[in-house]
Amino acid sequence: MASSADPRTIPAGLWECVALGDDDFPVWVAVLPSTDGQDGPRVVLPEAEAARRIGDDVLTIARLGPVGEVTALEVSATVAPRAPQMWFAEVPEKDASPRAIVLVAFTGLGVEPGSVLDAAAQHRVEGLSSDDQLGAIRWYPDTGEMDQVYVAPAWRRRSIAAALIGAAATYNLAVGKPMCWGDGQRTALGEKWRNGFAWGHRAADLTNLAPPMTPYDER
Repeated sequence: MASSADPRTIPAGLWECVALGDDDFPVWVAVLPSTDGQDGPRVVLPEAEAARRIGDDVLTIARLGPVGEVTALEVSATVAPRAPQMWFAEVPEKDASPRAIVLVAFTGLGVEPGSVLDAAAQHRVEGLSSDDQLGAIRWYPDTGEMDQVYVAPAWRRRSIAAALIGAAATYNLAVGKPMCWGDGQRTALGEKWRNGFAWGHRAADLTNLAPPMTPYDER
């Protein structure tokens, strides 16, 4: 994947490339910057042709398993230049209304970078604790609305929020759901982040300043 400098320079428009395996089922979905600043159409190609088409401009990739589940999420250095190699714990909230998904980011612990672990796989990670999380994102897959983004204080200013948003958005597109977006409610940190990125237009103007998500004793 491309390694670049400042994620604030990423063009606002995006397009998707879907790679099909030998059985004509998707094996990965890549998100790339468009050349004209507008969102482009979804392109579906055989895997070898898709790999040639995307070149080195990939922002994020979701890799899919045999039943269409997301098994890995790769975020390029263009999106998150200061982030460590991360993997994700997936926590579906099936009983939430509307249905929600949480991705929690971790690093190390012997897990392959980019992996997306379900509950069973998470239990097999020795020493895994919620205290080890770098951050987390929660969204509603059926509408694409991102509800919460949190980065642990020790990991701030390391591109973790950008990595989480890119990962969640790519996950949603890979499973055939809408492009992710944000409403007008966020914290002061969230508003600062939104206004510093070309992707800011995907979140509505601020309507309600939410209280900080950082625990009081860590502020």
